[in-house]
Amino acid sequence: MHKTNTLRLTQLALLLAIQLILSFTPLGFIILPGMVSVTIMHIPVIVGGIVMGPLYGGILGLTFGLLSMYKATTAATSIVDQAFSPFLSGSPLASVVMCIGPRILLGIAAALLFRLLASRLKSRGTAIAISAGLSTLLHTVLVLGCMWALFDTLALKDVFMTLITLNCLLEIAVAVLVAVGVCRPLLRLEKK
Repeated sequence: MHKTNTLRLTQLALLLAIQLILSFTPLGFIILPGMVSVTIMHIPVIVGGIVMGPLYGGILGLTFGLLSMYKATTAATSIVDQAFSPFLSGSPLASVVMCIGPRILLGIAAALLFRLLASRLKSRGTAIAISAGLSTLLHTVLVLGCMWALFDTLALKDVFMTLITLNCLLEIAVAVLVAVGVCRPLLRLEKK
C-alpha cells in the first residue's frame, strides 16, 4: 500500500510539474491572433485520469483550471481569453465556474471512460484513444457551453464555430496521440 501511495504521489507531482511548465511557457497555450488560445494543458489531466484514476484526474483538472485563470488574467490576447479571467471578464463567478468545473470533470471523465472501455475492449490502446478523444470533446463542449450560457457577448458567440471545429479537432488529435503514447507504457509498468 505504501509503495502504491508513493508511486501515485510521484506521478501526480510529475504531472503537476508538467502543467506548470506548460502554463509558464508558450507551449501550454498556443496563441492564435484574434482567437482563443489552443491548449495542450488538457493532456496531463487526461494522462493522470487514465493512469491514476478519477481523484488524481480531478486534482490535475483543478490545477489546469487555476492555471488557465492565471494565464487569462496575466496574458489574455483576446476578448475570448478575457472571459477566463475573473478579473477581466466582468463576471467573476462565471469565469471561475467556466475555468474550474469543466477541467475537473475532464480528469474524472477520462478516468471513468478508460475504466469502462478497458473492461470491455481487448485493446488498451483503443480504450486510451477513445477515452482521450471523448473526454477532450466533453471538455470542449462544457467550456463552450459555459461560455455560451454565462457570457452574453456577441464577440464570443461569433467565434464559436471556429472554436468548435479548429480548436476542438486539434486538441482531440493531440490528446489521442500523446495519451496513447504516454499511457500505454505507464500502465504496462504498473502491472509489473
